[in-house]
Amino acid sequence: VDVSKRPFLVRTEGGEQLRTQSMIVATGAEARWLGVPGEDRFRGKGGVSTCATCDGFMYRDKPVVVVGGGDTAMEDALVLARTSSKVTLIHRRDTFRASRALAIRVMDHDKITVKWNMTLVSFEGSDQQTSTQAYAGASGDDSVSLPQLSHVIAASTVSGARERIDCAGAFVAIGHDPNTKLFESQVLMGPNGYLVTLNHTTATSVQGVFAAGDAADHLYRQAITSAGSGAMASLDAERWLSAQGFAS
Repeated sequence: VDVSKRPFLVRTEGGEQLRTQSMIVATGAEARWLGVPGEDRFRGKGGVSTCATCDGFMYRDKPVVVVGGGDTAMEDALVLARTSSKVTLIHRRDTFRASRALAIRVMDHDKITVKWNMTLVSFEGSDQQTSTQAYAGASGDDSVSLPQLSHVIAASTVSGARERIDCAGAFVAIGHDPNTKLFESQVLMGPNGYLVTLNHTTATSVQGVFAAGDAADHLYRQAITSAGSGAMASLDAERWLSAQGFAS
């Protein structure tokens, strides 16, 4: 992508070149994963997730694990504690990076247990038979074998001792990386790589370039807020094009 001059230039992987007077960047952000055994196998409906507000309801009255020590991990633990039977928070250090207010709420919560100085080593479980009707809303009595998380293994960063923690779900909350490398040195970004928007709009530092969704939002990261900012960006882009005389 080249937004240094107009018309802007976009090159696709297939070699096609597109030119445009305006652009909405909605490239999103990728959740960081641990990269440990079992993570890929159980990701999604198997029990491993990065979104407590999206998937937490599936573990009502069941034990869950949260991995992380920042604000996102604290918020996820508190959200899950509303419905899950128990929340175990695994953190690799002996202090949280999160704000003091959130950390106090977590440590004072009677349904949240903190495992200090520990890292998650692996996600463990087995394949279980699940009816297709329950899994996909289909009719009939057919069943499928799906991986299901049953516990995680955590290790002490001090002694190396390992511990099994039973859980039905596990939530990795160690941060996100915005997909904005295409715009490095071209569009103003914050310290974490999120595009900076100006004056409560979706406009960026480059006239005609607008940002929507998680590419510019490090705080909410929800589908509904992304959809709303997408609508805002389309309105901002249309108004900008009209003001420049490009829209009829």
